[in-house]
Amino acid sequence: MTIRAGFLLLAAAVNLAAAVGALWRRAVSRDGALAGFLVGTIILYAGGFFFWAMLMLFFVSSTVVSRIGRRAKASLEQIHEKGARRDAMQVLANGGAGLVAVVLFGLTREPALAVAGAAGFAAVNADTWASELGVLSSRAPRSIIGGAPLPAGASGGVTAAGTLASLGGGALIGTWFMAGLWLQQSAAAGLPLTAASPHPATGFLVVTLAGALGSVVDSVLGATLQAQYRTPDGAFTERRETAGRANTLVRGRRSVTNDAVNFLSSCAAAVTAGLTAALIG
Repeated sequence: MTIRAGFLLLAAAVNLAAAVGALWRRAVSRDGALAGFLVGTIILYAGGFFFWAMLMLFFVSSTVVSRIGRRAKASLEQIHEKGARRDAMQVLANGGAGLVAVVLFGLTREPALAVAGAAGFAAVNADTWASELGVLSSRAPRSIIGGAPLPAGASGGVTAAGTLASLGGGALIGTWFMAGLWLQQSAAAGLPLTAASPHPATGFLVVTLAGALGSVVDSVLGATLQAQYRTPDGAFTERRETAGRANTLVRGRRSVTNDAVNFLSSCAAAVTAGLTAALIG
């Protein structure tokens, strides 16, 4: 991949505008905007607008679903480790797997890496949709490990509504990937893929199912390794402290945060999809 100064400047300008817009909309913090600028610039430069659009699909759609039922979710803010505005660690945790796969694809033009990159974005989109829409379910979530009832919004909990939402979130990225493959193979549209790319329908299935798998892995890690605490008044939370008072660790490891879980689950989806594409391609 040779350095193209003009395109690099264009990529930087486009992502600077996107970062400023996200900051203005209060969708990210200042460090989150900086991280988003860097991630977006690298993805656009290494993979082109096709992969950059995947990142934008994730960011825009997850921001939209996070605002559905905001009043109903207000009571759950004390459970979650962080608020709705993404910080730098959240940006890197959600975009890291896709970023690495797209950069490697840009260097090698290996089709399996294109699938892996799409799957990384599908996984974080699937998980975000599941988390944001699943908490609105009229039925209480149950732990993916053992089936015990959990408070709404607790990590490791699943609902039927959340499961369907995760499929929808993954399918959105899968549909974009399928459309790109179809355009390339039917019209030679000049997308940054190769003639050896998978069939569009195959690409859709692999990316969508890998996204759903990533959401499942996220729930399993959330139910086992992610740190969960009790506040002094007995409430369930992901936060180490509340109002300056230390909370008691009741499950998981302190080092395993929600950001770590998001990164690991998206990596699992990307690796699985990439290996699947390589085997069937």
